[in-house]
Amino acid sequence: MPELPEVETVRLQLLHRLKGRTVTAVTVHHPKSVDHNAEFSALVTGKVIDHIDRIGKLMIFSFADTPDFFLLAHLKMTGQFLFLDPAGNVGGGGHSLSPTDTHLPNRHTRISFTLDNGMQLFFNDMRLFGYVKIADTAEVEAARSKFGPEPIRDDFDIDYFIKGLKCRKTPIKAALLDQSFVAGLGNIYVDEALFTAKVCPTRRADKVTRAEAILLAKAAGDIMNKSIKVGGTTFQHFVDTGGDNGNYTDYLQVFGKQGTPCPRCGTTIKKIRCAGRGTHFCPGCQK
Repeated sequence: MPELPEVETVRLQLLHRLKGRTVTAVTVHHPKSVDHNAEFSALVTGKVIDHIDRIGKLMIFSFADTPDFFLLAHLKMTGQFLFLDPAGNVGGGGHSLSPTDTHLPNRHTRISFTLDNGMQLFFNDMRLFGYVKIADTAEVEAARSKFGPEPIRDDFDIDYFIKGLKCRKTPIKAALLDQSFVAGLGNIYVDEALFTAKVCPTRRADKVTRAEAILLAKAAGDIMNKSIKVGGTTFQHFVDTGGDNGNYTDYLQVFGKQGTPCPRCGTTIKKIRCAGRGTHFCPGCQK
């Protein structure tokens, strides 16, 4: 599943290409992807894209002169936004399924948007878990309320984070994966942040010290911001909307490194199950 840095990469590229563009036509190829809204095409056609925001891994499209009209978009596991410009060039963001999936539209295309400059935007989703659905202001605020603060923000409240950990008896990994507590951290970046802060993923959250919590929050923010700068990870064929593979894989310290020496102490990195997820850590560094 794309994590926050991957989704933020897609958001920034979408914003660059779509801001100020008018949607001239919409075709819904599968009703589930638009929450079975029969009026989706008619309501979106003619709208001018003003901004694309994000909270966690949820993208929020807003439109000029329509303050109570939004699109909520989530890639889930296999969602992808792909562009086709008038010259036939293709760019994509999300998961790359196979080389033939750049022939657009294709069997995984769920929604097609035509823009006033001749560009087409396709929402592809092999497994139909993702969505692009219409929402009003109240629904957007309700969606935002389900997410905690993001460690990538400069104003991340460290006292909130420390107090929240002290209230939780779950493993620290489970606490960090809880999007209602802190938003945007997924399996890869939790493992990487815990390694950087030298905290064992199975450690009870309420046993993490204040000093460790400060290190952990900083590590999470720094790692995700660095990943955003380089376009995310490549391990599941993520490509950004310029068609470039993300390359944060080159910087991973423990994720997917089981059986190899720890880059810090040389102990063999292990993979276990924690919080229902495959979890990578160094038993030498992360006591």
